[in-house]
Amino acid sequence: MHQEITKREKMSPIKVLIFIILCAIFLTIFNFFANRLSLNTSIIDGTTLLIATILAYAVIKKFITSYKYMLIGDEFIIQEITGSKEKILLNININQITKLQPITTDEYIIDKKQKYFTKRKMNKKLKKQEIYYCIYEEDDKINFLEIQPSQNLINLIKDKLKLSNC
Repeated sequence: MHQEITKREKMSPIKVLIFIILCAIFLTIFNFFANRLSLNTSIIDGTTLLIATILAYAVIKKFITSYKYMLIGDEFIIQEITGSKEKILLNININQITKLQPITTDEYIIDKKQKYFTKRKMNKKLKKQEIYYCIYEEDDKINFLEIQPSQNLINLIKDKLKLSNC
């Protein structure tokens, strides 16, 4: 069994302050132009609330969410961790993986343009770790996935794939 958690990006007070100021400026400009166009105030308030909610969701997704990658036997499990809540996003057998490559390869561009049943990004875009893409088959449907586990986990998965293909 191997398990690891991606590190959350640090949220410095300066980043938070800049984000709040930029959001306030954006929402103020939006309200100004909406009032100039004489839009109904309930439409302006509803749209402002919607924009603020989308911005808050983006911040939560970027700074509060992390991913736990686990390799238990032949099962590769990915969990999303938000605060103290853990949610299983993916549970596949290693034998279902058809390709596991870094996104820096030339094949990535070709593979990403293909049609898949699902395309998911489960990475934090951390600067020190390489992002990999994985193509796997589940219920006779081909799926595409971007992940960012450690090189150690990638090596373990590739070793298990070699053993199962012999």
